[in-house]
Amino acid sequence: MFRLCLTDEDRKILRFVEDFGFITIHQCQNMYYNTQQMGYEMARKHLQKLVKYEKLDSYRDKDFNINMYYTDKKPSYHEILVLDYYSEIIKSGAKVHYFKKEQPWLDKKYFSDAYCVYSKANKVIFDIVEVVRTKSVEVEKYKEIYKSHEAHNLSQQIYTKLGGQEYDLFPHLIIIDDVKHRDKLFINDDIKTIQLDFKLTNITDIFI
Repeated sequence: MFRLCLTDEDRKILRFVEDFGFITIHQCQNMYYNTQQMGYEMARKHLQKLVKYEKLDSYRDKDFNINMYYTDKKPSYHEILVLDYYSEIIKSGAKVHYFKKEQPWLDKKYFSDAYCVYSKANKVIFDIVEVVRTKSVEVEKYKEIYKSHEAHNLSQQIYTKLGGQEYDLFPHLIIIDDVKHRDKLFINDDIKTIQLDFKLTNITDIFI
């Protein structure tokens, strides 16, 4: 028998997994060990410890070729990339005010993979995240969401709670898509669209 001894860091990781269902070593490093020189190794050891204590289960994901640590069910490809995005936001030093996976629109007619509001360098940023893996970008879907003004209104509500006044802009549309499109992704003139590859190598583009 081993003695169960959880640190504050262990508890933070477990709370994250309780909220979002899983975590990877890289995500853990981004959020909790991003200032340490051996951050990846520290994250790996903490996650292995939690598996040993039977607080988390783990498996090797074939698509990403990395270990996944989870509680109830294995995450989907979309969920993994969405939390990669989230962890990169945290790593950048931004403060997240609102984050929801599977954000519904138009009485659940449509869903986006995530909707996120965060502040960085005294600027509040609103992102809708869409992962595109096996199909093309659903342009008509976002035209309809735009026309409904629902995303505008949600952003305004959150901005007001943060102490802001008027905000009548559509959130940035972050497309996580490995396809090299011939032309820049375009919905309409009022929607800023930013494409990230599956490794999020150009993540800093979303802060511009």
